[in-house]
Amino acid sequence: MADGNKNFFEPFFPKSSRIDNMTLGVDEVIVWLADIVDNGLTSLYNQPQEFWESISKRMVDAQLSGISNKIKHLHRIVGVESEEYIIDLISEIYLLAKSIKKMDKFSPESQLSFLNSAGYNFTKKQLVHAESINDNWLVLGVIRGEEDRIKFRRTWIQGSKSKFMGLILDYAWGKQEFMNNWQSGRSFIGDVRVYPSSYKMRVLVETHSHTSQLIDSFASYPNIESFLKAYTMALANYPIISRFPVCLKDIIVQIKHGKVYLVDNQLDCLPISCSETGKWSLMSASAGSKIRVFGEYSAQNFDPISIISQGRFIKIKK
Repeated sequence: MADGNKNFFEPFFPKSSRIDNMTLGVDEVIVWLADIVDNGLTSLYNQPQEFWESISKRMVDAQLSGISNKIKHLHRIVGVESEEYIIDLISEIYLLAKSIKKMDKFSPESQLSFLNSAGYNFTKKQLVHAESINDNWLVLGVIRGEEDRIKFRRTWIQGSKSKFMGLILDYAWGKQEFMNNWQSGRSFIGDVRVYPSSYKMRVLVETHSHTSQLIDSFASYPNIESFLKAYTMALANYPIISRFPVCLKDIIVQIKHGKVYLVDNQLDCLPISCSETGKWSLMSASAGSKIRVFGEYSAQNFDPISIISQGRFIKIKK
């Protein structure tokens, strides 16, 4: 990469002491994961709480909160999810840890992606140097949840002109509330800063002004095949994407053998993953018509979040 590009990314990197600490941490988690593989997945089912808490705390001490959170998630799904899902998550943690350990072999953008996923957060002061996009932003979906007494919110936005898909990540502790009230189906005009990454997605809203516009359309992939090609290209740039935003058009919702599928004009099918409430909410909202649908694709599962049916924006109940 040209020196000019290297200089551009310099303000985003942490101090070398932070990277050294993170590298020591990933050495430890690599050994921990190797022990799991050696002992077999069944060894995880009877591990005491201390087994999980000790490694999670050590990751926090090594400034690897992202890896710590993934280990906590692994603990929660053992005995609940399939072995295939558990193996995928273990592989993801291992891949991230090895990438941190061999960071000098990657481009600056990839290095920052791995550091960010592992637990390094950019400051607002650093993001002043990031790419800025001014647009009319459509709020396609807002997902809220809570883990370890920390509330989180994922807000997906799409630029009307740029077509850029952005992710606003917010966190709140205890009784603290989120600063901005993003509403699905609405829009705002403003500037966002794009986090540096090998696959650009996360954004920080710098300025915004809410509008009265209601969303009645959004840019979409023409079919499932084109979406899967885009997803494959995204993985090539950043192989540990946890959630991929998907907009599809001209979709019909069908139920076969109790499972719900999205069917496109080429008759390709995409199975969806949602609760019974979500399934019937989607069926009711689509009413047999062709729809546009937005959702998150993760670990070969598609979770529908919102649709546009007959010109109306509808949130899918969870």
